[in-house]
Order: sequence, then C-alpha cells, then structure tokens
Amino acid sequence: RDVLLAYFSENAKNYKSSKLWAQYSMVKYVMLDNLRQHRYKQIPQTVPFLKRTAKKSKILTKSEIDRFLSSADDKEFLMIKVGLILGIAGACRTDELVNLTVDDIEDVGSSLIVKIPNTKTKIPRIFVATDVGNMLELFRKYLSLRPPHVKHKRLFLYYKAGK
Repeated sequence: RDVLLAYFSENAKNYKSSKLWAQYSMVKYVMLDNLRQHRYKQIPQTVPFLKRTAKKSKILTKSEIDRFLSSADDKEFLMIKVGLILGIAGACRTDELVNLTVDDIEDVGSSLIVKIPNTKTKIPRIFVATDVGNMLELFRKYLSLRPPHVKHKRLFLYYKAGK
C-alpha cells in the first residue's frame, strides 16, 4: 500500500511536479493494464500527494500589473504589455493569444472588439477591451511597428535583439 507513496516521495526530491505526474500516468497505465478489471487501491492515494507537490503559479496583483504597464520600457516590453492587456481583458488562454491575427481585432476608437475564433471549446467568442489608462495607445503603437513585409496576419511576432 505504501510502495507508491514511498516511490513518489523519493522522486519528489529530484523531479518537478510535471515529471511526477507523467510517472504517475505511466505507473497507473501499467498497473491497470496488468490487473485488467481489478481496482488497485494504491493509485488513488497517490493523487493527493502529487497535488501537494505541485508548484503554485505566482499571481500578479492589480497594482503590480499597473506598475508594469506604466513603468516597463516599451522598447523591450511592448509586445508583452499588449499580450497582458488582451489576455486579462478577454481571459484568454496562451494559444488563443498566439493565434490572434490582426483581422481578429477591430479598433472602434474608444475600445477594441476582439474576436477569438479558435477556442478550446470550439465556440468562437468576442470580447471588448475598453480604454483603461493608455491601453489603446499601447496597442496602436504595437500595431504601427508591425513591419509591412510580414506575410502572415498573426498579431504577435517574434522579435530577437530588436529585429
């Protein structure tokens, strides 16, 4: 009964939580495959242990976000600022931000209308990002810096060393 807990406790000293979950998945598959229809009692007891070992993501406060948006250098962090603004305004997943195109965003003067066509749930959604602080100014500045020779319509481009 304690074999799996001992195994994962020992591995928790050397591996990250993601590695432990991968190992758990493999062990579970092998054990269930070997035992076929029998339920193996040790497997459910390891889940609470693995959840306790998971690192929690740090969460930024509103004041930290405001401080970043106002004080971080636009030359270096403009794309991150725009991603942060759109991500928070629309509660977007990372892949939704990556797949945003310039055609998905409509600037209507006092706000942005953002269409997310490809979502995890396969249900397109729309949100409005209103102008708070200098949000629209940052977005327009980022869009104006887009090189004219770019062949694709992705909103976020990869920059390295200012290129």
